[in-house]
Amino acid sequence: MGLAASQARYLSLSARKTNVEYEGQQINQQRLALSNQSADLFNQMLTMSVPTPPSTTDFTKLQYSWNDGNITSVIDNFYQIGTPSEEYNYIVSSYHYENVYTGQRKYLNDPQVQATKTNNFSDLTTKNFTVTTLAYNPDKDTYTLTLKNALNQKFNAIYKPSDQNTNKDVTEQLDFMFASDRITAKETDYTKFVYDEATDKITYNSAAYTPVNMNDADAVKKLKQSYGALYDPNKKYYINGTNYLCKDEIDAVTATKNGTIIVRKQDNETYYTDGKNYISKSKMNEIKVDDPAHNTLTVSTATNNPIFGDYTYVGNCALKAITSDDYESDITIDAVIQQLLSDMKGNDGDTVCYNRLKACFDSDGKYINGTLYQFKMAGKTYYTTVDDLNASLLSAYSEKSVANNGIDSQQDKLSYYNAIYVEKKVNEVKKALLETDGKGRFSTVKFEDDSVVYTLNVETIKDDEAYNNAMNKYFYEKDKYDKQIADINSKTEVIQAQDRQLQLKLEQLGTEQTALQTEMEACQKVVSKNIEGSFKTFGG
Repeated sequence: MGLAASQARYLSLSARKTNVEYEGQQINQQRLALSNQSADLFNQMLTMSVPTPPSTTDFTKLQYSWNDGNITSVIDNFYQIGTPSEEYNYIVSSYHYENVYTGQRKYLNDPQVQATKTNNFSDLTTKNFTVTTLAYNPDKDTYTLTLKNALNQKFNAIYKPSDQNTNKDVTEQLDFMFASDRITAKETDYTKFVYDEATDKITYNSAAYTPVNMNDADAVKKLKQSYGALYDPNKKYYINGTNYLCKDEIDAVTATKNGTIIVRKQDNETYYTDGKNYISKSKMNEIKVDDPAHNTLTVSTATNNPIFGDYTYVGNCALKAITSDDYESDITIDAVIQQLLSDMKGNDGDTVCYNRLKACFDSDGKYINGTLYQFKMAGKTYYTTVDDLNASLLSAYSEKSVANNGIDSQQDKLSYYNAIYVEKKVNEVKKALLETDGKGRFSTVKFEDDSVVYTLNVETIKDDEAYNNAMNKYFYEKDKYDKQIADINSKTEVIQAQDRQLQLKLEQLGTEQTALQTEMEACQKVVSKNIEGSFKTFGG
């Protein structure tokens, strides 16, 4: 290396060393700033006071109480009357606990109310849809259609055979919706039906009905198809051409002088449904997708508002209808119901239940026979109303129903009632004469509505309200303290991490400075040798 090169290298190393020293000074200043921040945080922590929980001994008060031979009452508060008299000098508020007869309403989940049901179909409507695609699956006996409604909206629908042969509700719904195809007449006048035992014939409107030949498989098939789930193999059926009569039905109406006799048409149709709407197979087969004159699906639907009666069970608890005689002879029933009416009418009551209980009485307050029921559950007697029973039963036939029967699909909880004694806090405010014992404490009390002067018991008790307030404040201060400590620790950890990074960088600069110093000394030796050699050469 020449003299000039060595000198240039030495100058470069000297400049770099100076720069490293400057960087080291900057890092030391940053570490000093971090140290000051850490000290500030530590000082901040030192100034914080640690919350301490309140002591129960700091929260006590004097409590005055007396016993009237039956219950113990406690003075809650008192203040002096502006112009005291010899009779009264304070307004005293007190409280005591006593068992209060209280009406109780409960809800029974999955009530499984059992009763007889009479279907009551109404609101027969027909709907028309344009069919854009139709496919029949013979293996599943289902029709899959793409339909378009009046708003030109498309949707898919699957129609499968209805359970008309197993579900009486469906059979009666079909009778209502397709009455012209399934029913010839509905008669309430049983005298129009004359049975001749000798010939085993029934005459109706001058037409003779003879027994259905139960040995003829085809005749039995048509009979079953026409009656659907209403068919009963134990009953006797008669036929005239394509009309049927059921002799057992005639006998029942004749015996009770009440009911309807249906003259049924022979109906060999299978009806399909999407779960709500119904259509016959023959009408479904008339649809032609490509023919605008025959591409309309016309379906029927109806609403069922069944009527219930003869309520027998709630789950496995037998129901008993309360008669007018029961109500008048059993004072317990009246006590329970009147208490319920009083409590259900209040602000904390139940308006719906109040109205259902109220409906069990006429405008004169007289009990309406059979509108209340009672049952025993777990050894206790409970009451419910016809309206409550009907609400649970009707819910089984809503769109939310999840089962095909009226027991397992009751969605509405059953309201049921009784009355019990419940311990309640009773507050009273009265004028009183309070006398002291000469030491600043009250010793006796006499109230405006009581002639007895009661001796007051005084004791020191924990002031729960004040103590709880103090504890709540302590918990708040403790959470606040813990949050501040956590924040300080978090900031300190960040400072320490930054300081460790700066220390590492400072150590790296120290290593670099040592290396630069070593190389500079080597360059200096080279320069010295070059100078010495040059002087010798020119010095001769």
